[in-house]
Amino acid sequence: MITAHDTASFALNNKPIGDLKLALKQDSTQGVRTVAKQFEAMFLSIMLRGMRSGGGNSLLDNSETRLYTEQLDQQFAQKIAEGRGMGLADALVKQITRSQAHVMPSPDASAQPLPLKKEEPTKAFTQGLPGAAPTPLPLQRNENAGAFTLPAPRSTPSTAPATPKEFVSQFWPAAVAAGRELGVAPQGLMAQAALESGWGKRDIKLADGSTSHNLFGIKANKSWQGQVAEVMTTEYVKGEPAKRVERFRAYDSYEAGFQDYVSMMKNSPRYSKLLNVADANHYAQGLQQAGYATDPRYAAKLSSLMQGNLLRTAA
Repeated sequence: MITAHDTASFALNNKPIGDLKLALKQDSTQGVRTVAKQFEAMFLSIMLRGMRSGGGNSLLDNSETRLYTEQLDQQFAQKIAEGRGMGLADALVKQITRSQAHVMPSPDASAQPLPLKKEEPTKAFTQGLPGAAPTPLPLQRNENAGAFTLPAPRSTPSTAPATPKEFVSQFWPAAVAAGRELGVAPQGLMAQAALESGWGKRDIKLADGSTSHNLFGIKANKSWQGQVAEVMTTEYVKGEPAKRVERFRAYDSYEAGFQDYVSMMKNSPRYSKLLNVADANHYAQGLQQAGYATDPRYAAKLSSLMQGNLLRTAA
């Protein structure tokens, strides 16, 4: 019997990132255990899903039964992890606490603060100093590989964009280059990246917490050979939202993410009609008609973003 308490944490409804960070600050040991248990629950859910996939399809099998069966498996996984579990969470806690112990200073260590290590720039997209007017960058073509390469940025920010304005400034040159390759307006690409990633605030994360550099929410199908991030997301079944764990592609850089998006749009017959669609609103409608997302209001949301001052005045 499912109680009200069960419903509050139904189907791997993980705590928000803010709550986890607060728990780690208040009690690092308990915070680590909470994260480890969530990881174990997700692992068990994936294992149960794999076990069911090998059992064949029933005559009564349909999209609704599969949805509720998946949610049931997720609930089973969460209950097992919240209890004694299978030992994975305990092993993770031991490993993490052991690693933390190695970096803790000894009681005799000086109280002087340690110097901060300056991070080396990572490969990303930006446009000079914050607030500078975006300037379209030229496209560089790799004739041997048949792909395109985005030009190297003038500087690289060490942190994710803090505001939508910084998001546009950071990724606008890449959107211009990718848009030129596809024959579409860069505003359409920027709106899609902003919607899928929440202006960079909901960037898909790998299991270790690092970014997947997947701004366009591209899922990992069977042909994908790279890294994969498995996260809880919202999909729409017959127009109704439903939570489920999905597999997404992960890249080494944002540049690689933009390149893969261009490659997918150019090489997939599903999106062939979207090439050289100069009108950004028509491009948004074409994305929804081609089934890029299950959200029935996907095109309307993209158009709304493009009509905002940030993207409407970007040039």
